Amino acid sequence: MGRFAGFEEVYSALYVDFDNIYTRFLEMDPDAARAFGTMPHRWVKWLEIHALRMLYGDGVRRRILKRMCYLNPQRYQEFRYHFIRGAFQVVDCPPLTNQGKTSTDIHLVMDCMDDLSHSTRFDEFIILSGDADFTPLLIRLQEHARRTLVLSVGYSSPAYTAAASWRIREDWFIQQALTEERPSDGMASLGSADSAQNW
Repeated sequence: MGRFAGFEEVYSALYVDFDNIYTRFLEMDPDAARAFGTMPHRWVKWLEIHALRMLYGDGVRRRILKRMCYLNPQRYQEFRYHFIRGAFQVVDCPPLTNQGKTSTDIHLVMDCMDDLSHSTRFDEFIILSGDADFTPLLIRLQEHARRTLVLSVGYSSPAYTAAASWRIREDWFIQQALTEERPSDGMASLGSADSAQNW
């Protein structure tokens, strides 16, 4: 049986910090970065079926009912169309300072907090970002008895990963969600540092 019992359907909301994930993928694997930016429908479908049996048991369906993407249109305009076609609401977050700082963080946090009182009770909040600034958000969502799934690419702070319910392994995400390979249960539990590393 899965870690969380009693579910037939899991209602999820998905929030994508595009600049963070794309730039980190670009440093690691440019092909993966391109696939992430141009084929969101592929990896969303993977998320909908990924690790459900391990998390909830057999026969449970994940429904991603809300899809949000926060993107700097000055740098990544070419990818905006692909996310719109993938049924995302795209929030343009242009630079607000000379250093290139955008408003992605505050937009994402405000949307998550608003969605805590949404008429649809979201069971899961899936956040694709490795930004440690979201650590207090993860803690607040946990206090409201919501599960949080995060994808962080490259290094992420121990506090950030500890605050999440589950971490989606980046190597599984690249191999399965961004390619044609068959998906399987490749999600890491964050119950301890060892379990997060050994899945």
